Amino acid sequence: MLGLGNNLSTEGGVSGLIPTDISGLDLWLKFNTGIAGASNTTAAGNMSDDEVIHSWADQAENHNAAQTTDAHRPNWEDATTDISFNGDNDHFDLASNVEIDTNQDFSIVIRHKFPDFDAAYALIGTNAKDVIKVNNNTGITVKIDTGGDTTASAWVESSDTFATDVYYIFTLVRSGGSDGYLKMYVDGGAYSDKSWDDAETHQDAEDFTLANIGASSDTALNPIGFMRDVLVYKGTALTASQRTGLYDYINAQV
Repeated sequence: MLGLGNNLSTEGGVSGLIPTDISGLDLWLKFNTGIAGASNTTAAGNMSDDEVIHSWADQAENHNAAQTTDAHRPNWEDATTDISFNGDNDHFDLASNVEIDTNQDFSIVIRHKFPDFDAAYALIGTNAKDVIKVNNNTGITVKIDTGGDTTASAWVESSDTFATDVYYIFTLVRSGGSDGYLKMYVDGGAYSDKSWDDAETHQDAEDFTLANIGASSDTALNPIGFMRDVLVYKGTALTASQRTGLYDYINAQV
């Protein structure tokens, strides 16, 4: 993989940093790319409005996302070329789990838009103890479980809030190896790479397993709204400049 210093790549008309320029890319579910219904695909440009989505191909070629149960499949939103989750058990299963080791740095980047914050919604996870979830319009919780530990890391702003119908990029970064320092960043709307609830200091260096997109366990905490991107870096704690470069790239994909 290219290093950050080699940031003159061009992809899809975007010049600058692209996700593969940063080392450790293990999962990349890309906006409007690699998405397939029963017979139509984004590659062919023939997806139809409200078509059920069968799969979303991993551009890092490690963990394709799919859903085999028709009633649990997200839908295609033709007007905005988005993946639409209705909150009624919609989610994807990864063909193989993303396994983040104990003491391993990582970064998880997800772009999603919520029409409301009436319940807690999982963005990615495996079960109630391995999950990233948006609780409401002020708070985000992360649980990283091993050996039955149920410690939760929560970021809650006292006055800043998430707006409805705005695409936010949620970025969880773990750094420091065995120290396991956790930071949550939000980019979108009124916020530019904001360290959410920055006064909070969280540490959790345990292993982290990710099996579902849009769920904790298969049919739990399923989100509503529109998901565009999911990226996971193993062994890399994104720096401020890397995050900014990714935001520029991701937001240019419309």
